[in-house]
Amino acid sequence: MKLFGMGLMRLPLLDENDLTSIDQEQVNRMVDEYIGKGYNYFDTAYPYHKGLSEVTLRKAVIERYPREDVIIADKLPMFSIDKKEQLEPIFNEQLERCGVDYFDYYMLHNVSTWTRKAVENTDAFQFIVDKKREGKIKHIGISLHDKSKFLKKILDEHPEIEFVQLQVNYLDWDSDSIEARKCCNLVKEYGKELIIMEPIKGGMLVNIPSSVDSLFKRYNPDISPVEWAFKFCAGLDPMVILSGVSSIEQMRDNLNIFENIKPLTLDESYMIGEASILINNDVVIPCTDCNYCIPACEHNIPIPKYIRLYNDSKREGVDAANAPIYYTTLSMGEEFGSAADCDACGECTKLCPQNIKIAKWLEKINEEFESGVSL
Repeated sequence: MKLFGMGLMRLPLLDENDLTSIDQEQVNRMVDEYIGKGYNYFDTAYPYHKGLSEVTLRKAVIERYPREDVIIADKLPMFSIDKKEQLEPIFNEQLERCGVDYFDYYMLHNVSTWTRKAVENTDAFQFIVDKKREGKIKHIGISLHDKSKFLKKILDEHPEIEFVQLQVNYLDWDSDSIEARKCCNLVKEYGKELIIMEPIKGGMLVNIPSSVDSLFKRYNPDISPVEWAFKFCAGLDPMVILSGVSSIEQMRDNLNIFENIKPLTLDESYMIGEASILINNDVVIPCTDCNYCIPACEHNIPIPKYIRLYNDSKREGVDAANAPIYYTTLSMGEEFGSAADCDACGECTKLCPQNIKIAKWLEKINEEFESGVSL
């Protein structure tokens, strides 16, 4: 299996404000170039693009290429399940959406401290073991956004797990809240396969502060910020590194990088450590733009968009004079709620893989941007 896996969480859109407006024609072209270079791993999930990611995969991949030539990974949405009776219908719906009879890799999605009750009450691990025995799953595992202590407990209790999908990037490597290093070490210690997600942290390691850009260029002007992020992950011996490409241009760039990718040298590792410190000092809210929070908001607040504007307004070396204007344009329209509409129900925070206290930050965003803007 080649190292680059295509993630279908951030697909190109015809309308940037509508996650369901997937540009199917562009996705087809992206898939063609990806497969044309010998890659074949596709990662989707039940909630991505409000349920249309799996359908898009069927149209772009399954209906256009032999099933045996591609590897399909999907996930059981434990954050949306509270009854055992839900497992079978959702699994069957996923098979139908994707147009397949089996999944190559299938995982319990976002196994964590707060979803564990649902996992236990529904006997979800036994469910995927049974599906593997039935031939509907080839390999079973978990995706996880939690700390190493919790991961160890899960690995101890469930030796049937074959792989673990983790958020890993150089910014989160020594993070106290993500513990990427400790979690990766555990996966290897237990002899499980490692699948890396969020290698560029939702684009955060692409749109870097000017101080980091200067650091990279001084070290090697021919290596892009994206390549530095992938080089870091390549040295961790993963089975696959997922990249959620959003355009044909991003796909081509990723393909070029992975064709000749080499892990970091020791000197490069020290330099990346310095870059991590600089970025962490610059980013206020560590949002990866995954959009998991969107369905939970009854007021239709575009949380990731507002966070992005807020982060931009606080970043070193960025002219953020237009951030309040963009915020007002979004919040005053008919489509979206404003930050002030947040009632602090906490449902979005439950779904956030980064454990961001969203209501608290929306209050700050409201204070920052709703003080009056001259359009």
